[in-house]
Amino acid sequence: MHQISRSVLAAVAIIGLTAACASAGTFPMAGEPTAAISNAVSSIADAEQAGADSLARDAITNARSNLNAAQNDQRANRSSQAALKARMAAADATYAKEMSERVKAERARQAAQAAVDALPRGGAR
Repeated sequence: MHQISRSVLAAVAIIGLTAACASAGTFPMAGEPTAAISNAVSSIADAEQAGADSLARDAITNARSNLNAAQNDQRANRSSQAALKARMAAADATYAKEMSERVKAERARQAAQAAVDALPRGGAR
């Protein structure tokens, strides 16, 4: 089964939403971007703490890219776009953090399995 990244799914969702709103002549109101950007910064820091820089490199890169785009949009007074991109950044960061935790858990499971496999066969008598 093919695995589709969350960033691709998020991008498709935003494109669909933008296309639907473009046909109606409006862009969706996503609220004030400052809180969304702050949340994205915090989520990225959490992902970094979890080891995403080495364990979920693509996802954390996407989070940083979306955060940068959100900050650029905010400076250009494109509040709705900035808020949406900040939400994408936070989602990417959450995904990166969880992917990192999964990798660490899998490594711990493999280490535990190796320890079990190293036990003498037949048990004590």
